Amino acid sequence: MAVIDRHRVARLVELSAAERTLKGPERQLREEDVKLLIRAAYDDAMDAPRADFMARVQGVPTSAWPWSAVQVMAPRGGTGVSLGGLVGVPRPALIPALLVLIRGQADSADLDPGNRLPEPGSPEFAEWEPLQRALDTWDTQTITKSIGPQGWVSMIGNTSGQAPRDTEDGATSGAPAAGTSPNPPPSSVPAPQTPPTPSELTWKHPAVIAAGVAVAVATGAVLYSLAQSRSRRELEDVLSQQEEQP
Repeated sequence: MAVIDRHRVARLVELSAAERTLKGPERQLREEDVKLLIRAAYDDAMDAPRADFMARVQGVPTSAWPWSAVQVMAPRGGTGVSLGGLVGVPRPALIPALLVLIRGQADSADLDPGNRLPEPGSPEFAEWEPLQRALDTWDTQTITKSIGPQGWVSMIGNTSGQAPRDTEDGATSGAPAAGTSPNPPPSSVPAPQTPPTPSELTWKHPAVIAAGVAVAVATGAVLYSLAQSRSRRELEDVLSQQEEQP
C-alpha cells in the first residue's frame, strides 16, 4: 500500500495558495507553519524522496526559503520549449517540491488507515487513478474533494482504509456500516509532532544541506549515516558548522 497523509496534503494546498498572496509580516508569521510541515514530512519520508526534494529546491535562492518548498514550480530540467514555433514540447507538471516528501512517506504499523492507498498497477488502483493524476498535476480542486474525514475518498465514493460494504442495490460503499461509531474527524493540521525547540525550527536552506551531501559523498556518505543514526539536532549542528566555514 502507498502512504499519503491527507492532512499534510490539505495543509500543503493551503500553504501553497498562501505563498502566492501573503506579504510582509503575515507572510513571515506563517513561515513557522511551513517549517513545521517540512520537518514532519522530511522526518517521515524515505531516502529517495528526500533526495528528490533536495534536487528540486537546492537551486532556489536562500531568501526564498522556506516558502520555496511549497511554491508551485516545475521539476529541474526546464519548462519545455517550442520547435520551430509550430510544435510544443509538453511542459512538466508544476507541483510544490514538498509534495514529493509527502508522497514518499515510509510505511509503519501505527499509520492512519485512511492515509493508505493501493499501489499503482494493483487491481484496486483503478478507482484511485483520478486522485493520483490530480496529485501528479497539482489539481487542487480534485485533491480537496478527495480529502474526507475518515480517509481519502475516491470518485465513486469509496473511502481509503475501509472495506467496501454491500448496499441494498448490490453496489458497494466505503461509508461506515450502520451502528458503528465513526472515528472523530481529524484535524486538518499534520499529525502531532514532539514540540521542537527554537533551535530545531531554524531549518537551513537546502543549498546548505546539499553542500553537506557533497561532503558526505567524499567521506563515505557521512551525512546519510548521521541522518539515520543520530538525532535531527545533531544533523542540524553539523550543517550549521558547514555553513560557518569560509
